[in-house]
Amino acid sequence: MRSYLFLSLILVNNLFAQSTHKNLITVAQDGSGDFTTVQAAFNAVPLNNTKAVLIRIKKGIYKEKLTLDSTKNHVTLMGEDAQHTVLTYDDYSGKINAEGIKLGTTTSTSTRIVANDFTAIDITFANASGPVGQAVAMLVDGDRARFINCRFLGFQDTLYPKREGARQYYKNCYIEGTVDFIFGWAIAYFQHCRIYSKLKGGYITAASTPSGQAFGYVFNQCDLDGESPEASVYLGRPWRDYAQTVFLNCNLSKVVKPEGWHNWDKPNAEKTAFYAEYQSKGAGANPEKRVAWSKQLSENDAKKYTVAQVLGGKDHWNPEAPLLTFGLTGVRDTSFNTKRAFAQIQKQFPNSAVVEAKKLASVNEVYDIAYANTGTRDLELDVFYPKAKTTKPRPTVLIIHGGGWRSGDRSQHIPLAQKLAERGFVAVTVEYRLSTEALYPAAVYDLKAAVRWLRANAKKYTIDVDKIAALGFSAGGQLAALLGSTNGLPKFEGELGNAAFSSKINAIVDLDGTLAFIHPESGEGDDSKSISAATYWFGYNKTQNPELWNEAGALQHVDKNTPPILFINSSVNRMHAGRDEMRRKMDALGRYSEVHSFPEAPHTFVLFTPWFDPMVEHIVSFLRKVL
Repeated sequence: MRSYLFLSLILVNNLFAQSTHKNLITVAQDGSGDFTTVQAAFNAVPLNNTKAVLIRIKKGIYKEKLTLDSTKNHVTLMGEDAQHTVLTYDDYSGKINAEGIKLGTTTSTSTRIVANDFTAIDITFANASGPVGQAVAMLVDGDRARFINCRFLGFQDTLYPKREGARQYYKNCYIEGTVDFIFGWAIAYFQHCRIYSKLKGGYITAASTPSGQAFGYVFNQCDLDGESPEASVYLGRPWRDYAQTVFLNCNLSKVVKPEGWHNWDKPNAEKTAFYAEYQSKGAGANPEKRVAWSKQLSENDAKKYTVAQVLGGKDHWNPEAPLLTFGLTGVRDTSFNTKRAFAQIQKQFPNSAVVEAKKLASVNEVYDIAYANTGTRDLELDVFYPKAKTTKPRPTVLIIHGGGWRSGDRSQHIPLAQKLAERGFVAVTVEYRLSTEALYPAAVYDLKAAVRWLRANAKKYTIDVDKIAALGFSAGGQLAALLGSTNGLPKFEGELGNAAFSSKINAIVDLDGTLAFIHPESGEGDDSKSISAATYWFGYNKTQNPELWNEAGALQHVDKNTPPILFINSSVNRMHAGRDEMRRKMDALGRYSEVHSFPEAPHTFVLFTPWFDPMVEHIVSFLRKVL
């Protein structure tokens, strides 16, 4: 068993070997990566960069004074985990540096991001100088910056969203400090963050919003607490007269002062600053005791503070879009192919052989038919059907290739399509957008469009519109199961054509495809050594967006509309994660399912003898039973 699992893992790793090119850089202090320092990785990003670059940082405390300059855009910095991936330095305002220069607030910064389109995930940014005055952990000058699951550690002036008009998004972050520890000119949105006040208390924000800038700082569904004494912390004070800071739906602990806001001894700022709250909760929420010049927003007022309205701008930036887009290379990945897969199993299975395509006298073959257009190119399929004339429409099988949602090709399943057509079916091999071109759910939209195309062209190819099965191998098996289990759910349809026709699937054949991405049996999403196939496809790892990962598993959607399903599996157990649980759900709903397993077979058994012919028999028997 272990040997078969090992072969499967080799296959998956080889699929993504080409991810080691320049858009993926690894930093590790032990020398196992491309660089041992983060600044060296920053330096390796090309000048005037226009392509997504991922810098993965292994666990460690990296004491570096870092700058990502303005020409090095589109960089994502991803740590192994926020607690143990720490970027830190210990400069502070007033310190004399090694060149004899007295540092100020800006030059005290540990990490400075000047580039646009920067994302940080699972990293701690710290200034370790202690309570010595202004000491910035992170300064952000770039536009469209995102920080997800990050920690910002310091005392005074911890986080500096600096540049006027620059937009920044902080989600699930921890930010600590004492005085003015979130300050600057930028537009910043803090979602589900913890804001922690240290020592004797002070001021959380010191916005310096320019006059005429529509937004300053917005905190939504954040928790404000800390070690500071009760009623010792102000929500903010105006560094500049037009400061804007708004707290929405936040939980304020007892550390917050009843009056809430301070005018920084500038009475005129009370007329120009905009300080507001909406539905604050907790011991620190005291709307009746707030300073008279602050605001309590109405429901209608609060509606204008959405992420899209605050951060969208003229370019309609969406900071909640997928985080990991560096895999969208636009270059077709050919790493998974039948020849390579055979080379990997041949030694373990010396009696195996590749099943070759063989044109059959009784089968018509029509190639390269456009079934939809994505807006940039046509998507194509091939149709195999019996030559024998008939007035009776035939059951039809849509065949979906595997390859980790990133590689593979529909031509790999021509032998299967030929065999099924020989047995009386219309068999269709189909392409779909892979993760080098588009992220989930694009592939689902494509395949739903392919099913609609089948119905729209049923007369031409003698297709029985009530007998359409989805069959897939590996990633294709996952997609086949998802197509069938989402029958009738509008969110999975997409808008790629033939909208007047149904995308309903009447039967599913899942050849070693997962049913659940986040599941005790699943091996999907292990990014510890390299970026996993599923992470490439989703654009998030499974901790960043577990809801999306769960949504893509057929197990989540089993109901009375789920069609009969056949599982054919190898000896690699993780490839059918969720299968048994799905069968139990289907049994409870009175829905039919069937399992056949090859106890001595690699994951790629679909492409080779001695497994191919018995697999075909299982498929034909099942389809004749349920269609």
